[in-house]
Amino acid sequence: MVEPKIICVTGGKGGTGKTLVAVNLAILFKNRGFKVLLIDGDVENPNTYLLLNAKLKNKTEVLYFLPKIIEDKCTKCGLCAENCETHALLYIKDSYPIPISTVCSGCKLCYKICPTNAIEPDLKVIGWTYTASAFNIDLFLGELKPAEARSAVIVNKLMENLENVIKTEPEKYDIVILDTAPGAHCDVEELLSGADLVIPVTEPTRFGKLDLLRIIELIDLLKKEHKAIVNRSSLLGYKDKFLKELEEIGIEILGDIPLDEEIVSSYCQGIPLMEEKSKFDRDGAGYKSFEIIFENLIKWGEISK
Repeated sequence: MVEPKIICVTGGKGGTGKTLVAVNLAILFKNRGFKVLLIDGDVENPNTYLLLNAKLKNKTEVLYFLPKIIEDKCTKCGLCAENCETHALLYIKDSYPIPISTVCSGCKLCYKICPTNAIEPDLKVIGWTYTASAFNIDLFLGELKPAEARSAVIVNKLMENLENVIKTEPEKYDIVILDTAPGAHCDVEELLSGADLVIPVTEPTRFGKLDLLRIIELIDLLKKEHKAIVNRSSLLGYKDKFLKELEEIGIEILGDIPLDEEIVSSYCQGIPLMEEKSKFDRDGAGYKSFEIIFENLIKWGEISK
């Protein structure tokens, strides 16, 4: 059984072009005959479906466990609060425990160890998952409910869905592209951990460099292979100096993408720049840069059809 190659596109800050890269890499693999799944793990701001002009379907609630104390059964032993690592149960001797939902991790330990079954699940909807298809690419997408803070739970559900597909239909996909949220927090770590190759996307600015170094710190901690992409490389004429600085600190580059009006046009039309049936300029700077990046990726990952 050959499992799909999993490629994670990430970035230390927002607005670097992660989704642009993820979507167009997915299209390039599709153009070569690969069966592709794209997973949007930026659950607070999912927009891969917008770039693909895809219609979301199969909306599924993601439920989160919170403890509910049944006072008629509770003996006030305090065992639940004593074993709660996040201290999400306030317990005063000879009183009923009081759940503190804002710090509850949803681990269900209290529910499992209560000797009198005095804790019941109080399930709460914190978001949704969706599926979609466009340009012969399948899409898994997560969305966090407004005002909720547990984005990692939605990401975990997306990865569970991926695991189920690999387990039940191992040959359904050749390539899986993961698009993370910006930053280096727990839901980004979840996606990075599941990847074979990691592509951090940055931009040629001082902030871009600092955030690239931050995300690479996490990638190195997880012992994942990585090569960076510099987006908007022609910005401010800083490209050559920026690439040299990255080379000097040992960061390998997969390629760079210059500023290009065709890329903006592809955004507006909901048609990926690299879609083979599109009418974008094959001789354009953006188009050629993606071709180079893709060929470098194929060689680096030793990916073949």
